[in-house]
Amino acid sequence: MDKALKILEVLWLIIGLVGLALCVNAIIDQDQIGATYFLVFTVVCGIMYAIRKRQRIKHETSVANQSLKAKERE
Repeated sequence: MDKALKILEVLWLIIGLVGLALCVNAIIDQDQIGATYFLVFTVVCGIMYAIRKRQRIKHETSVANQSLKAKERE
């Protein structure tokens, strides 16, 4: 489960970086409307990256707390 969350986090980061590169390319080509679309896409990917990262950290903390509680019971 931890690997899946980490992979999703990295995928959102990579997709966001690709969107940023496409945005810069559209600005260079003087396509302001296309650049706007890519910029919005990049922002959405950044938000999803942040959500996934926060979710992964909460999950790891929860698993660590559960394992500590299990050790205390023994």
